[in-house]
Amino acid sequence: MNLIRRMYAAMPDHDNKEEACMNRCINTIADNAKRLDATHCAIIFERKEPTWRHAVWPDYKLGRSPMPEALDKALAQFKKGFKTAGFYCFEFQHWEADDVIASLAVKSAYNGLSSTIISTDKGFFQLVDQRIQVLNHFDRQLFNEEEVRARYTVEARQLVDLLALTGDTTNYLPGIKGVGIKTATDLLTQHQDLDTLLIELPNLELKPKLKDALETQWRSALLTRKLARLVTDLPLGINLNDMRL
Repeated sequence: MNLIRRMYAAMPDHDNKEEACMNRCINTIADNAKRLDATHCAIIFERKEPTWRHAVWPDYKLGRSPMPEALDKALAQFKKGFKTAGFYCFEFQHWEADDVIASLAVKSAYNGLSSTIISTDKGFFQLVDQRIQVLNHFDRQLFNEEEVRARYTVEARQLVDLLALTGDTTNYLPGIKGVGIKTATDLLTQHQDLDTLLIELPNLELKPKLKDALETQWRSALLTRKLARLVTDLPLGINLNDMRL
């Protein structure tokens, strides 16, 4: 869905915009699959319904622009076009596409397969390891462990704790007010993870304002971490052979 929405937003309005977007997406996926020498491919759609994150945090994604109505109505056509082109499509009831993608990538890695997630969503960086990488098609940038480390100065496994401290305006996650990216990376560099930081907090010598924020808003940080962490163990019930190209 990330690719479809970005492609659609970048295209000028005209009578056949939806069909043109679908064809461009098909070509983009096929080109990337060839470039990456992919053996399997899955396109994950998302249903318009609340998920567990909305139940935990009703303001989740508050203020995000809705999908254009014309594009929403054309999604069935997109699915049909993708399937005709030989790409496996599916969606998972009550779960966000991000959680489905995360579960699929992690399960594939467990079975010895390497995965590339095509998305501009920085939330996927938390999954990056020796077998999972993220491709930003629009910037032509491939994020492996080294690239994630270079961008954030922390390890991929620490990114959920980074978001827990800074919050995430894209998804309207609170974090801790007043803690920016530099402060958060410094804290995680010194203390490795949020749990250790909070355990050691009473004995730490920090700026009074920062220490007060951590002492009074730690519940907000834990909530944000819960919401930002992708689910990687969904019982997908799919066969990898169905996704073979």
